Amino acid sequence: MPVRLSAVIRTPNGYLLALRQDSPGGNHRHLLPGRRVDDDRPFEEALRLALREQANLDTTIGALIAIDKTGVDDEYVFVAHIDGDAPVSERLPPAPSGCSWDCVEPTPAAIHDAGFTPKGIGHLLAGHLRHGRQPWALADIRSRPPSARRHHKAR
Repeated sequence: MPVRLSAVIRTPNGYLLALRQDSPGGNHRHLLPGRRVDDDRPFEEALRLALREQANLDTTIGALIAIDKTGVDDEYVFVAHIDGDAPVSERLPPAPSGCSWDCVEPTPAAIHDAGFTPKGIGHLLAGHLRHGRQPWALADIRSRPPSARRHHKAR
């Protein structure tokens, strides 16, 4: 089953690297860098290759911070750290599929205004930022203990 792999990438100036899609009506939305994959290689390896091909960035793939159930393809969101010290703007090729590269300020308001797709990704990022947690510093969800069901007292 194909899935979409994407990455939260912090630029050297502290912004979030995103792909901006503009519609003819003047609206826009953002995607995290990444792509759909349907091969059998490990997700981290597939994402590293996708970021190299799409953004010309050599990255180290870090924590899996979210799995967004989109109803079509599940989106697995990882943190990726840029290898090397050259500015990101010097490495980026033209953005794919009629998009443009954009840097989004890591604040809840800017994330909301960016209109991230799927919506679950924008809610995830904005929610963590509201609680003072930068997305690239989040723990891997695979290391969390399973959630426990909370039972409420009957009234």
